[in-house]
Amino acid sequence: MKFISRYILPSLLLLLVLSACKKDLGDYDYTTVGMPVIDTAGIGNPYYIERYASLQIDPAIRYEGGDTKALRYQWLLYPNVTGSYSGTIAVKTISREKTLNVPVTEKVGEYRAELIVTDTTNQLKVNMIFTVVVSVGIEYGIMVLHTEQDSSDVDFITTANAVPVPGITPKHIRHMFSASTGSKIGGAPRFIAQERRSQTMQNWIMAGSAGHIARLSGSDFSLLREDKALFRRSDAVINPQAYMLLGNGYSALINAGRLHMYTTVYETDALFGASVPGDYELAPYLAMGSNYSIVAGVYDQKHGKFIHPASIVGSMIDFIAPPDTIQPPFDLRNIGKDMLYMDRGFNNYTHAFFKDKTGGGYWLYIINFNTSDNGNLAVSANDMSMLPDISAAKFFQASEQGYVDLYATDRKIYAYNYQGANTATLAFDGLPAGETITCMKIYKPNPSYNLSTVTGWILYVGTWDGQQGKVYELQLNALSGQIDATPLNVFEGFGKVADISSKARGSGTY
Repeated sequence: MKFISRYILPSLLLLLVLSACKKDLGDYDYTTVGMPVIDTAGIGNPYYIERYASLQIDPAIRYEGGDTKALRYQWLLYPNVTGSYSGTIAVKTISREKTLNVPVTEKVGEYRAELIVTDTTNQLKVNMIFTVVVSVGIEYGIMVLHTEQDSSDVDFITTANAVPVPGITPKHIRHMFSASTGSKIGGAPRFIAQERRSQTMQNWIMAGSAGHIARLSGSDFSLLREDKALFRRSDAVINPQAYMLLGNGYSALINAGRLHMYTTVYETDALFGASVPGDYELAPYLAMGSNYSIVAGVYDQKHGKFIHPASIVGSMIDFIAPPDTIQPPFDLRNIGKDMLYMDRGFNNYTHAFFKDKTGGGYWLYIINFNTSDNGNLAVSANDMSMLPDISAAKFFQASEQGYVDLYATDRKIYAYNYQGANTATLAFDGLPAGETITCMKIYKPNPSYNLSTVTGWILYVGTWDGQQGKVYELQLNALSGQIDATPLNVFEGFGKVADISSKARGSGTY
């Protein structure tokens, strides 16, 4: 029995093992599982794209033995992180289509776009990663503030006519504000303006509406701060009406009829304090030319006169009375009219357009705010009352190149020669039927580095037909005020255009 258990049992175990290792000759079907292949031939290089432009990648997908209809696609975009990184990388899905064609709103920098292809029949996945470099794309051009359904947005336009600079590509970037911030501008639109000073880092965009104000980067339109974060006082009322970086370097905001100011090139310190003290209510207009001692020449609509701050922290004061030895064309301390508009004109003088409070009188008052107050700042008073269609005028602009200003009705634009015969001639009457003018701006980039040959020689006109807004780029003779009948360009697809502002790059390192 010991012999049997010692030799026979091990033999049986060996037979069982050999039987388990014998090749299975059963009748089975075997299938080779295919994998989709992303062909990067011709599309695998890095993509260099300006912020807000569309990233377009159309990969070829090969799937031998499989059904391409079963494939599903996902495009991811995330920052390129090098070295050690302890934070969380933000990854977002930007498309679920095979062909990628989406605007990129990320800040300037290097990113990765990853395509993931999934076979829904077996859940197998393949992926491919592309390098995407986002650069600045809004250096020179114009910004268009337009509104529809009680909210507004900002478009950016660059053309070869307005920006004859090597390397500038014509473009129309839509809805930059909402793309950058995630929402449109609420409230009735008021203004879009640039705050740019050469040789400094001061390059900001200011957008204002009833109840909202925002500062954005002039380089890539990213949001810097908004609403009460722009004020030093937490109880500040947010009702912005006009904004401008004045020629003397002061930044001026008219907010709820009050003047707020600061002067700094550092964004973190560019905050508005309390309004300049005084009993006044300002018309919502500013003009760029102002001497440092005047700080800002503004119009007090409540008392019908021009006033200015004694200093950036002082009270609002009257201008000096004219000396007895001169008889000025008007008294800045006693205007008594309603201001219609104020603009920078020829010789950097301020052009102020007025309407009499009663009757049909219209006026152009020209003031030299570029010198210290000596009681003799009034240059001329020009009676516009007899000009054609002046009672229907809604929009005004002043030429910086010659003695001519523009005014526009719903559909017509007139050139006003105020220096000579004090007459106006029809300059443009070529709008399609059903369109009315909603905005008119002469192209005045500031600073005008590289743009001196076109500054003042282009006119932008916004129109509305009840369904969509348009922007016309028109060739303007800045000396005569005449406008070519055939537009240089016509841009469509806006809401109702509320404001148009030039955008300059400036000069220097920043």
